[in-house]
Amino acid sequence: MAKRFGLESGAALMAEGSEVLNNHIVSKMEVALGRELPQMDVRFKNLSLSADIVVVDNDGSKYELPTLPNTVKKAFVGPKKRTVRKEILKNISGVFQPGKLTLLLGQPGSVNPLS
Repeated sequence: MAKRFGLESGAALMAEGSEVLNNHIVSKMEVALGRELPQMDVRFKNLSLSADIVVVDNDGSKYELPTLPNTVKKAFVGPKKRTVRKEILKNISGVFQPGKLTLLLGQPGSVNPLS
């Protein structure tokens, strides 16, 4: 007998987990279509991705004496900020195949946002 899903809420649909829900939907669609769902590859070529990151400049204020004027100045002015464009992916190509897990690794030190 087929598993019955609660349709009263999203939480009831997800009670058994997303994979169980996905398999249930796929089996219903395959029965309705009378055939298996088509599989597809996702291919990409020369893919680049960058992000704008806000960086706080170290202006030496941490070495200032904590006097009243310096404290008030830091409260109103705040640290200097600038935006830096960071490349996350640069001209990569590849294929994501159905049913396979793909791991994308970067070079050592690539996880440091300030490098």
